[in-house]
Amino acid sequence: MKDPKSVFGRLENIRAETLQTLDSLSQEELDWRPPPADRGQEWSLGEIFMHLAIDEIYLRELIALPLLEGIKPPDGVGYYPPPPPYGTSKVVIEFWFERARVQTRRFFADWPEGATLDLTHEGGLREMNGLEWFEGYAGHESFHHRQIASVIAQLPQDLRN
Repeated sequence: MKDPKSVFGRLENIRAETLQTLDSLSQEELDWRPPPADRGQEWSLGEIFMHLAIDEIYLRELIALPLLEGIKPPDGVGYYPPPPPYGTSKVVIEFWFERARVQTRRFFADWPEGATLDLTHEGGLREMNGLEWFEGYAGHESFHHRQIASVIAQLPQDLRN
């Protein structure tokens, strides 16, 4: 099992990559949606970035922190936050990323001495303790980097910076 410091370091490294990509995009690029694939409406880049910011808050508050506090979320609590809104301004997306990370950073800086790593929750994935849920979130955000790169590659030439 990893320690909190290494898990938070991974979260920070992945977030730096996410924010570097977000910084390079215009509002028009964030709002553009790729053509629908077989499964339906594809997300815009802005929706993907909002999904990541929302997920960090959702995961931290509803799954990871309760587990670390010794409170098991009920079976109905999963890793499925609400869908992200379309057309969110870049400044609002940046705000939610910063808010989410400020709170996560505070938590890791003041890691609770009695944090339990024995209590686990499945939440639609595999059984994980609170620290493993944070580690899983890092992998989740990293996974979306590939999705973001794919959408950027599809941007029409007239939208590209």
